[in-house]
Amino acid sequence: MKNINIKNTPFVSGIDALYYFAQSGRLYDDFFENILEQIEDKKQEFRAFNYAYNDNDIIITLNNIDIKYSGMGRDGFLWFNHEFFRVGFKDSEKSPNIHNIRVQLNAVGIYTLGIKSLVAYINTQLLKGSLSSANYFPVTRIDVNMFIQHNFNYLCKEMILSKKKNHSANIGERSTGYELETYYVGKKPFLLRIYNKLKELEGASDIKRELMHNYFGINGLDVQKDIFNVEFEYHREVLKQYDIDTVEDALSRAQSLFELGCDLVKIIDISSLTAEQLNSPNKRRAPLLPIWEFIATHYDNKDFMQITTPLEKIEKISYRYSLEDARKPIKRQITRLLLHGNSPTIFYFYELLQKSKDDFEQRHDYKVLQRENNREPSITDELINYSNEGLLNYEARLYNDLQTLPMDNQTYKDFNELHQAVEKEISRRGIDDDLF
Repeated sequence: MKNINIKNTPFVSGIDALYYFAQSGRLYDDFFENILEQIEDKKQEFRAFNYAYNDNDIIITLNNIDIKYSGMGRDGFLWFNHEFFRVGFKDSEKSPNIHNIRVQLNAVGIYTLGIKSLVAYINTQLLKGSLSSANYFPVTRIDVNMFIQHNFNYLCKEMILSKKKNHSANIGERSTGYELETYYVGKKPFLLRIYNKLKELEGASDIKRELMHNYFGINGLDVQKDIFNVEFEYHREVLKQYDIDTVEDALSRAQSLFELGCDLVKIIDISSLTAEQLNSPNKRRAPLLPIWEFIATHYDNKDFMQITTPLEKIEKISYRYSLEDARKPIKRQITRLLLHGNSPTIFYFYELLQKSKDDFEQRHDYKVLQRENNREPSITDELINYSNEGLLNYEARLYNDLQTLPMDNQTYKDFNELHQAVEKEISRRGIDDDLF
């Protein structure tokens, strides 16, 4: 490889991801029950509107912070997403040997608030009322990294020298055409990734892309030139070997972890080696690639760790379904109409908007009235607030369900009673099926 001057190579180092457990306290069961109740309440609300929903349509509020439900994972945790983090909760009676709360910080949160501020915000605000007084937060994963103005497209397997015996079988790369995008060495619980950060950001959200471009600019990196990320991923199994147990331990020893990674996996300069030497123990005598020697000796996260946002200045951070979120699904529906030869007009959308608002306000006002009177709405009350189209769709689903159930089954009797109520409401309105 051509030798280049790297003395003044722009770079910035820090922590790209942090996962940890939060030890729950005696009030956790009530906290978890509140989560389950909110999820069920949201589901019932969607059903009342006759709305087909997904898990991520459900938004709950914990200590005035909104988080979006993403379903139950294979690990048995109920997972929720926030723009700045991901958090999981589980039933305390299930898998009692595992902590009940998992937290995963993402890049948008880390680079917006600062890692210490984000951890404090989650632990003292979001999780308030659920934690143990011991304040024990075991770290489960940390990614220590360096963004560097350098193009690693020349990398090849022969340049990798690892002290881990199993790494030789776990070296891989992902390329697009002739351009390297990701080079990875090893696998969980310890691995190295070297990848084109700007290429990765092409598929990121506008918010993340703008945030990272600003971060690079502030730290002297040019987004018009190549920026690669050198990142070591450590999991708890390895961290414990080095007496790193808690989040605080991991943060205070991030520099040591990065330097350890650079020692465990090295990139050597093979330009002076013969083909025979490349396949012999003499390969280990080759010098480090100059850029790797630079990376191994320049990690410094002091400035990164000083990025903080005082909690009293952090306004309520909530997840709300925004107009921008709605743009893509609406665009897909318009495309579907166009494919079927239908061209919706401005008047069509205006009329649809007004009808949707009217239906929502009518339904919302009715629910408020029911709560004020402390009365659960009857099925007749519910059906009155269905739209004509929604009522016919409901009748069709009930009819299909009845065909699959034995007549002596209690569920059949319940469904049949419900079906009769729906038919009665359809008859009362004088709805003609052929109009829909």
